[in-house]
Amino acid sequence: MSTRLIPQALPICLLLLSLAHAEPPKEAAFKYLSPDEAISKMKSPEGFVVNAFAAEPDCQQPFAFTFDERGRIWLCENLNYETRRSDLYNLGPQGRIVILTDTDGDGEMDERKVFKDKIMFPTGIALGHGGVWVGSPPNLLFIPDRNRDDIPDAEPEIKLDGWGRQDRHETLNSFLWGPDGWLYGTHGVFTHSNVGKPGAPDSERQKINAGVWRYHPLNEKFEVFAYGTSNPWGLDFDENGQAFVTACVIPHMFHIIQGGRYHRQAGRHFNPYVYDDIKTIADHRHPSAHGGARFYLADQFPEKYRKKLFMCNIHMHGVLVDEIKRKGSGYVASDPKFGGTFSMSNDPQWLGFNMEIGPDGSLYAIDWHDSDICGRKVLHRKTGRIWRYSWGKQSFPVGMDLTKLPDEELVEMHLHPNEWYVRQSRRLLQERALAGKIKPATLGGLRKILDEHEDPARRLRALWTLQLVGGLGDVMLAPLLNDKAEYIRAWAIQLIAEDKRVPDAVLEKWAVMAREDKSAVVRLFLASAMQRVDHAKRWDVLTALVGHVEDKSDHNLPLLIWYALEPLVVTDEDRTAEVVAACKIPKVSEYIARRRKAGGKAAAVKPRPKGPKAKPAKSVSGKGLVLHLKAEDIGSSEEWGGASQPQKAFRPAVVASLGGRRAFKFDGADDRLEIAHREDLAFGKNDAYSLATWVYIEGTGRGWTALVNKSRAKSDWYGVWINEEGHWLMGGQKSNVEGTRVTRGWHHVCITQDKSERFLFVDGHLAAYGAGSVAADGGGALWIGGAPSVEEFFNGGINEVRIYRRALSAGEVSRLSDQPVGLASQGARAEENTPELFAHYRELLSEENLSGADLEHGHLVFSNSCGRCHAVNGEGGLSGPALNPSDVADLDYLLPHVLDPDGEIDESYRYFKFELTDERVVLGVIAGETAESYTLDSNVGRFDLRKADVAHVDVLPYSLMPDAVFQTMTDREVLDLVGFLRK
Repeated sequence: MSTRLIPQALPICLLLLSLAHAEPPKEAAFKYLSPDEAISKMKSPEGFVVNAFAAEPDCQQPFAFTFDERGRIWLCENLNYETRRSDLYNLGPQGRIVILTDTDGDGEMDERKVFKDKIMFPTGIALGHGGVWVGSPPNLLFIPDRNRDDIPDAEPEIKLDGWGRQDRHETLNSFLWGPDGWLYGTHGVFTHSNVGKPGAPDSERQKINAGVWRYHPLNEKFEVFAYGTSNPWGLDFDENGQAFVTACVIPHMFHIIQGGRYHRQAGRHFNPYVYDDIKTIADHRHPSAHGGARFYLADQFPEKYRKKLFMCNIHMHGVLVDEIKRKGSGYVASDPKFGGTFSMSNDPQWLGFNMEIGPDGSLYAIDWHDSDICGRKVLHRKTGRIWRYSWGKQSFPVGMDLTKLPDEELVEMHLHPNEWYVRQSRRLLQERALAGKIKPATLGGLRKILDEHEDPARRLRALWTLQLVGGLGDVMLAPLLNDKAEYIRAWAIQLIAEDKRVPDAVLEKWAVMAREDKSAVVRLFLASAMQRVDHAKRWDVLTALVGHVEDKSDHNLPLLIWYALEPLVVTDEDRTAEVVAACKIPKVSEYIARRRKAGGKAAAVKPRPKGPKAKPAKSVSGKGLVLHLKAEDIGSSEEWGGASQPQKAFRPAVVASLGGRRAFKFDGADDRLEIAHREDLAFGKNDAYSLATWVYIEGTGRGWTALVNKSRAKSDWYGVWINEEGHWLMGGQKSNVEGTRVTRGWHHVCITQDKSERFLFVDGHLAAYGAGSVAADGGGALWIGGAPSVEEFFNGGINEVRIYRRALSAGEVSRLSDQPVGLASQGARAEENTPELFAHYRELLSEENLSGADLEHGHLVFSNSCGRCHAVNGEGGLSGPALNPSDVADLDYLLPHVLDPDGEIDESYRYFKFELTDERVVLGVIAGETAESYTLDSNVGRFDLRKADVAHVDVLPYSLMPDAVFQTMTDREVLDLVGFLRK
């Protein structure tokens, strides 16, 4: 209905406000239609019903809207709008925020309340974190209402300023909370903004003149998420957390990736070396322009509409729909088989440009409702509608208030078929966590969904909320890099990179993933994350990413890789050469040459080739071996063979696993081990000698670095260094031999001198040669991990040093390089990958804490968890090994088995998958076998399976023990459980 009486129960102020706005609009170029008349002309698919949730006089010049957790609509009425090039700022703030409520469930508003008036030019709105977020150029405002009484607690706070309004259509708009907890929005190409906190200098601001931005409400950081497009006025995330925007003039649909640069309607990218940008994903065209974007992720419409993207089109005066399908690392947008026109208004004054999915599962669209399409002038100053599209006649839920629900119901809502409830519950749980009011069991409930639910989309919902309520962090995210679901792995990458501080161990894992992960999506997220990593730490991942020939024609990957690589290729010749040598993506190779030429470098760059590697000798003789510091002797930081460090402040740490090996870890500041001068470690000019060592490189770019050296404090020294260019170096007084570029990871480095020749080997390959021999007979100490006399210290690991009074043959060096030493246990490697996780449980399960364990409660926890598969004192299941109290008491045994269950699997409890002839699948441990049958143990007990019923048998490469048993429990439950098992 277009005009109806406001119920008698409304306050007088509301009644007067409504009546004051009852002036009918003037006729313009087309006949003005009442809402009922407009509905009669609409054409929608059979079975759908359209009604006006609100219309003039209760809805005027609507610019943006959203739902709150009570199901009410909050609407921005922009009464300061005049034309796209002018406004009514001279009249002062005229805009307002109103709340529209359906009190009787008929799908039409019955109550209108003004929350805040005198808002200047409101363009976007979002609710959360104790108030209302409003776009009001030049400002992003926060209006506090922490007690949720619909009355502002104070005047608006300016969170950001610098937003332009050169084009009133193209300033900040389309506010939406992202799955990561940031407030997202879009911005058009013909408005130029320089955004920052009030009073911030230009150096602390970011420019944007087209793209997607985001703002974090807690740490108050602002970022441009992606650059480009035209005038995007629609933004949404799909069930995998992928962002999409609808645009005007240029092709209408874009998949937005963090750090991406996209096709611009006009102007140039800020970075002149972008060279190319990412184009539309649409394989079809509509007349422009588009506004609004919402994936239908609810349960009211027929199934064929689920996951489709709805948008408004102001030139076609209707609602369109695209089907978004995966292709490579991204997507393609197509007309669905049932057609891309959803509802046509057949009314030239219908101008929809913002959308929402409501708690009832209906689709809502605001309609500016004016006959001037591009807003060159306002013909109807007091018109506006909110249309509601429903499958059949649907009621609206009345009286809801999700803030009153307990945590467990909000957790359960993460499985709701309507995404509206999921997004609301995620924000509410985050707010409770920030207020310290979230229950410990809530994390367990979310973790259970993440670990056990079969639907990756629902697992993602739990992942995002866990991150927001403090249930994850790098500690919990790192194991998810091995998850079976590609978008779980991908989002673990994005969340770890969020603070731009990625641990070295994770970067190493990412380099492996960049080489080996089969998912183009994972590779895309890695390429995106590299833009948030320090330049010097990007090389390994990017070098691996360019090696995928299958990505050469991908819609996104070549350019996302280039955007991360571009600033590097004029800074490091050798690493750039390695990228060029590995590159199988022609576009990246082309851009490297082009960028180098623009930077005054030679376009072509060739890697320094590896030298030859001899055939390994059958053995390495101990002849002439005068020093051997062995990996197996690393047990105390006070002494290593003959090497020691009496000063505690200078002692390197002993780590059970560094890059998968036991080692001394040097801090790069002052750590070192020393051996006092010995004559057998000094060599004359014509003496032959060899120094071989295993070293672990964590990073380069620190300047001169001493690894193992003798007599650097005095003359006639020798040893292994890294020079300021980052190359391996055989050091000698006034006579260095420079080798190849240092790379991350473990390396075997050997220097030899034999009469008139010197050789530098890296990983068995000849890396450098020097003619002549030099004296190395100084009387100074042998230092390992640094050279304090010149303050050249090593940040990395060493786990073997050998010195011979002879020159090793190339074959002997090759053999030593093929035999890594000090390999860490699987448990130690797991702890290295997630050190914070292990540290948390080591502290929790201290003897002091365990002395206070509630054993009765621990017994109950055991029965509900571990006891399904494991037995203690004859109680429990048979599908896993029995739990021995002495093993449980040993944290070096317990924690790796629980926190990394796939690391070491007892072959007696290896799980098998049996595919049966009736297409069922059975999992179990083979407890016995006869010619006719298997006897299987599983978490449902022991049973027999006839071989005649089995079509195929596979050995499972992973443990069926869940990946996060402890993480799904509260710390109290873990403490009591372990206390019970130990007793």
